[in-house]
Amino acid sequence: MSRWSYHIPILGYHRIGAFRSDHVPTISAAAFERQLALLAALRYRVLSLEQIARIVERGERMPRHSVVITFDDGYVETYTIAWPLLKRHHFSAAVFITPNEVNTPGFITWEQAAEMSRDGIVIGSHTLRHSYLPLVPPDRVAEELSESKRVIEERIGRPVKFLSYPVGGFTRQIQQQAQQAGYAAACTTNRVASLNGPDQFALRRIKITERDAIVPLFLAKLSGYYDLFRQLRAPS
Repeated sequence: MSRWSYHIPILGYHRIGAFRSDHVPTISAAAFERQLALLAALRYRVLSLEQIARIVERGERMPRHSVVITFDDGYVETYTIAWPLLKRHHFSAAVFITPNEVNTPGFITWEQAAEMSRDGIVIGSHTLRHSYLPLVPPDRVAEELSESKRVIEERIGRPVKFLSYPVGGFTRQIQQQAQQAGYAAACTTNRVASLNGPDQFALRRIKITERDAIVPLFLAKLSGYYDLFRQLRAPS
């Protein structure tokens, strides 16, 4: 599948709210709310990762005029700012959390994660220690994947089916390990071109930051053809 092919836009957010002197991709609450309002006004269907994984697994055609919303890291603003805005528009989303960061300053608590999960937000794994997996020994990769899944399931009382590779890093072996650990699909940020069609263990996402408060740029990222504007990379 080439860059000319349609890819459903899976939007990758990190922190919503005030900007800080760090390197976390952040978008203001006002800009995020305007983006959600635009999705609603344009009648986009907000799909779940489970729906996308099922479509990819079956080899079905990707639905047009649809989008998926995801968040990495589980910052507390995901609970205090993003979640109420999503509920206002009746939109679903997936939030990927790292067990070793939950309950620490700036991140959500286990109670908040469980509350969002009960309300329809999909809670996924962002590994146990937020490790860049290609640099981790294979035996520890297995722990990062399986133990994070186990801990999150135990804490929120629901199955964890989805994984987000920290910094988008993965290899073919890591994909196999994710599948063996029991995940149904995994997300990346790497701009990977697959000649065999969409890969449910390398679902490509589009990073969203304050730059995307510019409506034409956000619309380009919603088009399904954003790969035309960016350089594709090999998995790493």
